[in-house]
Amino acid sequence: MSVATPTFRQHPAQSRRERKAVDGDKGELGPGSGDLIMRFSTLIVFTSLLLAANGSSAAERSRFAETGSRSQYVHWIELYDANFNEIDPAAEHPAPYSPRKTCGRCHDYDTIACGYHFNARADDAAHGRPGEPWIWNDPRTATQLPLSYRGWAGTYDPRRLDISAWDFALKFGRHLPGGVEPAASSAPLAAAEGAPPEPATPGNWTRSGALEIDCMICHAAESGYSMEAWAHQIDEENFAWAPTAGLGIGSVTGAVADLDDDGAGEGPQVTYHDLKRNGEGKVFFNVVRQPRNDTCYYCHSNRTLGGPQAAWNHDEDIHLRAGMQCADCHRNGIGHHTVRGFAGEQHASGEAVVTLSCRGCHLGEEQGGRLGAPQPLHAGLPPLHLEKLSCTACHSGPLPGDQALPLQTALAHGLGLPSHDYTAELPPELVAPVFLRDGETLFPHRMMWPSFWGAQRGETIVPAHPEAVYDALRRTFRVRRGKTLKETLLEIRLGRDDKTELLGEERAGADEDEWTEEEQARVAAWVEKKALADFQEKLPEAFEALAEVVGPGEAKPVFVAGGKVYRLDSEGHVETFAHAAAEPYAWKLAHDVRPARASLGAGGCFDCHAEGAPIFAGKVATPSPVPSEESAVVAMQELAGYDKTKLDAWNQSFQGRAAFKWLGFASMGVVGFVLLSGAVWGFLTVTGVARRKD
Repeated sequence: MSVATPTFRQHPAQSRRERKAVDGDKGELGPGSGDLIMRFSTLIVFTSLLLAANGSSAAERSRFAETGSRSQYVHWIELYDANFNEIDPAAEHPAPYSPRKTCGRCHDYDTIACGYHFNARADDAAHGRPGEPWIWNDPRTATQLPLSYRGWAGTYDPRRLDISAWDFALKFGRHLPGGVEPAASSAPLAAAEGAPPEPATPGNWTRSGALEIDCMICHAAESGYSMEAWAHQIDEENFAWAPTAGLGIGSVTGAVADLDDDGAGEGPQVTYHDLKRNGEGKVFFNVVRQPRNDTCYYCHSNRTLGGPQAAWNHDEDIHLRAGMQCADCHRNGIGHHTVRGFAGEQHASGEAVVTLSCRGCHLGEEQGGRLGAPQPLHAGLPPLHLEKLSCTACHSGPLPGDQALPLQTALAHGLGLPSHDYTAELPPELVAPVFLRDGETLFPHRMMWPSFWGAQRGETIVPAHPEAVYDALRRTFRVRRGKTLKETLLEIRLGRDDKTELLGEERAGADEDEWTEEEQARVAAWVEKKALADFQEKLPEAFEALAEVVGPGEAKPVFVAGGKVYRLDSEGHVETFAHAAAEPYAWKLAHDVRPARASLGAGGCFDCHAEGAPIFAGKVATPSPVPSEESAVVAMQELAGYDKTKLDAWNQSFQGRAAFKWLGFASMGVVGFVLLSGAVWGFLTVTGVARRKD
């Protein structure tokens, strides 16, 4: 339970003398004081009843201390553990500090826990437009499964797949701000009626402790928080110790993950560092109210691969280059309902946030122009474009090219943590920008294709628990540590006969580094074909092993990958078919915002209205995490639902637009000359007649 201990029991603006006067003189009461007390008591009772009728009380309003000032409050505070015991950092075996009990003494933890970064499991929360999912990536089984508690179409609720809060914390805690706790201790996030139940938790919560919301992840000053230390403690199953290690106020030794199943052994131990303490024994926390951009970047970084420029030659978002902070637009109150900034957003607080969207800030005539935002002229741009195109279609993300580019994100690929594996082939496979329509408006998106093993029941396909899948298939595919399923299948050794068939007798003995590009391509194509055959040959065995996971009955084991579904037909042969479960999942992108000179259309109409313009004709290839036949390649205009014939006809009309304009000007000139000549002739005629009459 959060308990408030405000510094002042009365209003802090009162002096000591004024507060004493309000408390009253402690001497004897004078004559008539009994009647005075009776009247005062009656007033108190009446006031209490009135406040109760209004559903609030003075005690509730003042439960949590606040300063009401824009100045930064200096935090000298006591440390408390999860059991609300004050911590002595110099003790022999001190407990890790608890953000819930330490910060929650003055800040409403339960209210904060309902904020957007923490409320995904709350079924009564407003989840807004679809965003980036959590992708359960397991290269050993080629699993790339989009997960979300928010019910977004195309994602899967972890609870329906028997993925527990414990599983989720271990898999994604590296980029979570906390807030993953056993069901009994997360009352604000209780599931609504009809929501899927929380799976039985196999985790050792009693030893690991809860993964509490850690305020200091976002509010620590001067880059003082180590997300690497936070992630390491989660990996060690030291959930309760992660805030202490992440903030760097103490070192942690030992791991819950190393304890025996019966819990025997010594658990993690904390050694607090030399903390900055005052005479009262309180610890200094260097806190900032507004999170820094670097803090946001840890979870919200993206990097495009294969683009025309190296990563070091990319510019930041134009707003950040202008000196703004992420939190200038993506702001929140104590409820932590962070403004996402999309058009039509309904904020949980009921506050109007339209002026924190692109259109509301830059195009709003009445309330726009916040933070000095310029109002674009869009000179020469037909107004219809502002109805058919989102602001981000022209101004955000990488410029479209002949093909959507692969990208990596912090949530999907773990960017922000040191690794030797950030190669271009690192799964899962995402691409951007992909232009799709939402209603009649075109938006740029990021896109991924799901890949998973599961069961088909009737027309419905449901994924199986990824860890259960690995346990079932490990002997079938025998993927070695550090390898992906695709890499394992492609490890085919060519014999002498194979080389002779592919390269000829004379070249069969040549070393691989001596092969020509043509020979390398020939061998690669042969290996890909052989790997595909081997994969399809092993699929019946894999489906037989998977049957134990999907359970008895009419459920058919299936594998979804590369935009199609694999299963066995009635004769036991592998067949593929299309299904909604294999369709890609896409979410709108908004950053990085490019400057006006780098926007789409800055080069004129032909940026979009030309044959082969990337915004419509750009290609999107369907990647597959297993060997497959040639990937399907689709043009963006097809994904967006445009009629190619009409689009081509419209674009062709632009080819002669410049000549048409000049022809129009010339025609106007001729018509003007004729009219002027007629007017002059008429004037001369009239004046001539007048002279003859004279």
